[in-house]
Amino acid sequence: MNRLLLRAGLAVALTMVALAATPGGAPAAESTAGLDSTAAVNVAGRQRMLSQRMVKAYLMLGQDIAPEDARRILRESIDQFESQLAALKAYQPTPGVEQALVALETAWSQCSALLAAPPSRAGAEHLYDANETLQRAAHAATLAYEHITDAPLDHLVNLAGRQRMLSQRMAKFYFYRTWEIYDTPADMELHLSHAHFTAVLNQIEVSPLVSAPVRERVAQLRREWEPYEKLLLASKHPAEIRRDAARVAVLSEQVLAGIEELVARILAQAGAGTGGAR
Repeated sequence: MNRLLLRAGLAVALTMVALAATPGGAPAAESTAGLDSTAAVNVAGRQRMLSQRMVKAYLMLGQDIAPEDARRILRESIDQFESQLAALKAYQPTPGVEQALVALETAWSQCSALLAAPPSRAGAEHLYDANETLQRAAHAATLAYEHITDAPLDHLVNLAGRQRMLSQRMAKFYFYRTWEIYDTPADMELHLSHAHFTAVLNQIEVSPLVSAPVRERVAQLRREWEPYEKLLLASKHPAEIRRDAARVAVLSEQVLAGIEELVARILAQAGAGTGGAR
């Protein structure tokens, strides 16, 4: 595919992610004031996604895949992660949340040092485990906020938000494969993430809790997901997956934007917005 068309597609996808992150297109960093439990589940869940998106961009940059866009994704994701972490630290209503945020901050300090260095194969190898620790810590924080009330809609926000993470996790492991780093475990994790993504999409769609607008967005997301899914699983041969790398980068951002819109509709249904009253 023409390189200019791919760059245009990625630019559009980046804009869609920024606009979908919060209702009205406001930057996510502005949405974190006055968190309640539902909004905190959303923000902590987005930390899970950012943990994967940052490394996706790092791997793209290290392999010269859409480097300008990769650099922008990496910088914006780091800034957003740090801003949201500060907002979450201002809302620690339970000991469980406090403990989870300590672990998240510790994992972030280790991962951020690696991300700050110029991308390299050695850095990517070190990031593999450090990034998994960060993702697990962000997931634990999300669960800690969900357990404040254990409200069914908070759980639904968590589930939908986890789809954001999985969309980026699949791309991350794809780009580990294009660099031929930890190829076998990366391929296994990509397929596991694919299976989880598909199962949770079905779970959300049939949930009795979801409204008609949410169900409509799930149907649309299925259409957006199909070409991304097809490309992710098209080949196991390194040369062939490298050929499709730029297109995977575009589609990963487009699917992420669609999931952000899905989460926004669930939040609107919950009456939570991104920080309003329950």
